[in-house]
Amino acid sequence: MSRFRGPVRRKGDGFVIDLGDDEAALVRRLTGELRALLTDPDPNPEAQSLIARLFPVAYPDDDEMEVEYQRLMREELVESKLSAFDVIDDAVTDGGVIDEVRMVAVMQSINSIRLVLGAMLDVGDDPDSAEVAAGFESSPEYALYGYLSWLLERCVTVLTGR
Repeated sequence: MSRFRGPVRRKGDGFVIDLGDDEAALVRRLTGELRALLTDPDPNPEAQSLIARLFPVAYPDDDEMEVEYQRLMREELVESKLSAFDVIDDAVTDGGVIDEVRMVAVMQSINSIRLVLGAMLDVGDDPDSAEVAAGFESSPEYALYGYLSWLLERCVTVLTGR
């Protein structure tokens, strides 16, 4: 009997992400699209609303402090995400062994894509009621959101050994 081997597994002290060619190309395309959104010097309001969840509010009760925080931290947060995109692009292309730090970067990248898709699908912030806006339940974006959620869950499971 053949056992299903998921796309994420431990190998020695590291981890391997072994996606099929189509899935790897899709992940690379999505990170490329998100990279373009994050580096657009003059994003339109729709693009801004899509990436808003990538920059959570640090000071919800103090607008002045929030503006200052975003001014000071946004560039660093963007650079961190772009660096993580490089890691996931390499990991899904090479299929080589990555360390725990790179695995966390992969998980952060997958989650960033999910957050943007969630904004597109109007998925709420409450994890107990993660409903999708009407009409999106059978959309390709929703299927992609589900796939990436599953892939992230596999990463977490393998990383934590559960």
